[in-house]
Amino acid sequence: MKKMLIFLWLVTLSLLTTSCTTASPEPLHNQYQITLTNVFEHQHSHSLYQFKKITEELSTVQDKEKLAYISGMIDSNLIDNPAFLPAIILTNDETRQIIADEQLQSGVLTLYQYKRDYLKKLQSLIEQNDLTEIQNKRDELKKLSTLMPKINDDRLFSNDKTKIESYKKDLEFVLQQFPKN
Repeated sequence: MKKMLIFLWLVTLSLLTTSCTTASPEPLHNQYQITLTNVFEHQHSHSLYQFKKITEELSTVQDKEKLAYISGMIDSNLIDNPAFLPAIILTNDETRQIIADEQLQSGVLTLYQYKRDYLKKLQSLIEQNDLTEIQNKRDELKKLSTLMPKINDDRLFSNDKTKIESYKKDLEFVLQQFPKN
């Protein structure tokens, strides 16, 4: 009887072990893809929202005291953060195929570079305490601020070709609105 129990216990243990080890890697890959997409989507959306808030705040700035607050917003956006996932994900050959349609990837990377360059120029004006020059950019700042929500949606992550094309057009339009100086 004891031998029979040991035998049944070993068979059960072996079945459990076998069932655990023969599980398909597919669910794990799907979970990885879902997690990567969700993290990217959050970071991308947050990045565009921050840029919108910075340009919005600067478009209405009336005094130099407010510039210190906005300077802090820009500094936090410009800090080289190794966890800034959208740029990391889109420059990694393995992960970028998971995230966005191939025809949108270079445009999104260009957007990140344009935003970064533009914020550096704004930070320079703030460091010079040049309120007049900043106020002269009011229309430009308002335009950029109002354009960010136009590309801050889920079309970037869609598999629908119509949505992808629509996003691509909007992204190209937004990129054209950045000053080229």
